[in-house]
Amino acid sequence: MTKKIKLEKNNLYTFKILTHVDSSTWNNNLTKSPYATFFQTTNYLNSNSKDHFPIFIYILDQDGNIVGQLGLRIIKTVVRYSSPFLRRLLHLISNITSRGIWLDGPIIHKNNKNTRLEILQKMLEAINVVADKYDLVHVEGYTPGYDLLIDDDYKKILSKNNFIIQDYVTFILDMKKNIDNIWSELPKRLKQDINRAKRRNIFVKHLEKYDELKQYLILAQKWATTKGIVNSTPIEDLENLWADHESKTSKFFLAYDNNELISGLRIIFFNRIVQPNEVISSYSKRTSLGGTLLTWTSIEWAKTVNALAYDFTGGKKETVQNNSITNNEHNKNSLLYYKSKWCGQEKCQFNLIIIKKKLNYKIYQILFSIVRKYHNLRMKKR
Repeated sequence: MTKKIKLEKNNLYTFKILTHVDSSTWNNNLTKSPYATFFQTTNYLNSNSKDHFPIFIYILDQDGNIVGQLGLRIIKTVVRYSSPFLRRLLHLISNITSRGIWLDGPIIHKNNKNTRLEILQKMLEAINVVADKYDLVHVEGYTPGYDLLIDDDYKKILSKNNFIIQDYVTFILDMKKNIDNIWSELPKRLKQDINRAKRRNIFVKHLEKYDELKQYLILAQKWATTKGIVNSTPIEDLENLWADHESKTSKFFLAYDNNELISGLRIIFFNRIVQPNEVISSYSKRTSLGGTLLTWTSIEWAKTVNALAYDFTGGKKETVQNNSITNNEHNKNSLLYYKSKWCGQEKCQFNLIIIKKKLNYKIYQILFSIVRKYHNLRMKKR
């Protein structure tokens, strides 16, 4: 049953802010947009976790038609750490880390430029209502890399509403290409790694059985432990992950070496857009080639399900002396460099932040600085 928090009106558009929606209705409306991804679906937003809960925003026109959507999570903690010290620290300051976050949004169901800007303005008003109602420190979002209509005027609306805009990039592979053409465009080293993995009898299979999902989650927990965190997909979410697997919104690929599970890849598939969601490794092999083979296998699979795009996702745009690094010049130690090697076209994406409590946000940033140093220390010891 839908639970309504507030309905706001003006001459052109209204917004609804909901804590529950009918999943079929919400998801089906998303598919009216060519760039809506899994991260805006109820499959992603709903969870059994006590750390966060979903908010769904609808923008309606005067006739009650849905013209915009945004799903976000209200998060009460930073992340679940395995370190007792960090767990205690987070418990003490959880009241200053409450925030809202969304991925790949907002979704605007109109192509006319002026109409899009009007809908965006109403969406930002709704976001502010959410921030005030839940007493959030800040709200952060990431625009869809596949939304090609975001321009300078769109960003001006964001700036006028006090959003800080940071340049991000993502890499999107056009899956309308022939698979042989995709293979031929890959860098020589990448193709060598894929072929070397096959020669070493590393093989990949699609997850089929419930027990295989358990093995995947156990591996994910071991992987997370090496980074000092409690995995973000714990065993208690097993049923939800299995439901996503059965509904075909999630696909799991498992890499084995001598019958030992060494790597796993979860990809998400919605609205004919494929995205990697989680890559894990056992680190039991000094030079495991499982991850590269998993990615290529998932690209081959994307062709079989008639995907339009493979969005490798991205990150903050790198700069050197205030000049943007080109697609082939990303820092070789960065994750962006690895993603760029798969020959996806680099697309602009934006990280958006509105700060509601400046002092708390500064403390929040200090906390993340501690977290980064903790991670670096753990990785050096590993």
